Amino acid sequence: MPNALTRWFMALLGKSWAYESVDQVREAIAKNSFDSLPERAQAHAKGAAGLTDSYALQPGLIDLHDELVDVWHYLSALGSRADQLGNATLTDHLSDAANSVRDVLVHVADAAEATVPAPEVPLTR
Repeated sequence: MPNALTRWFMALLGKSWAYESVDQVREAIAKNSFDSLPERAQAHAKGAAGLTDSYALQPGLIDLHDELVDVWHYLSALGSRADQLGNATLTDHLSDAANSVRDVLVHVADAAEATVPAPEVPLTR
C-alpha cells in the first residue's frame, strides 16, 4: 500500500494507485475506514453535542445532502463507464450503490425538513 507521499507524487503525474488483489483492496478499505474511526466518531459526537435546537442541525443536513448528491453523480458516472467497459458485475454493484445513496438522500432531505418545527395549531372548541 503506497504512503501518502507516493500517492501525492503519482497524482501529480496524473496516475493513481491500483491494487492487484481483492485482499489488498479490502486492506485499503479497512485501513481508510477503521484507522481513523475513533477520531471521526469523537469529532462528530463533539460537533453534535454543541447543537442547541433542531434549527442548528439544518445547515449540516443541507451540506450533507449536497455531498451525497455529488456521491450519487460520481457513482452513476462510474457505473456508466463500467457498463461501457463491459463489466456487468461492477456495473451492478455501482448501480446498487447509487440507488442506496439515492435512498439516503431522501432520508437526509426528510430529516432537514423535520428541523423546522411544526406550527402550533390553536386549540378550538
